Amino acid sequence: MTGWQRLLKVELPLALTVILAGILLSVVISLATATIGSTVAARTLGEVIIAGLLSDNTAFVLQGGLIVGVLAVLIYDGLSALERFLMARTGQSGRAAA
Repeated sequence: MTGWQRLLKVELPLALTVILAGILLSVVISLATATIGSTVAARTLGEVIIAGLLSDNTAFVLQGGLIVGVLAVLIYDGLSALERFLMARTGQSGRAAA
């Protein structure tokens, strides 16, 4: 078995869970970072939250928080479904459900 064959048929399928977990974590952290970007006057997801905090408007803070929370859950569930699909395709059991 050549090095490329070993990489593609053995090592990558075994590392797929760890690779997808890293992608999932980086996407969720990017969403959180985009949300707090409004603190430095960037037009991001957290703009509604910051506007609510500055004007003492709880409804704005809740609205922004719910939007970001729902988006994070949808992204997490979508990438988890992709991980389950790829694990089933490669014949692995995958990690335990969180």
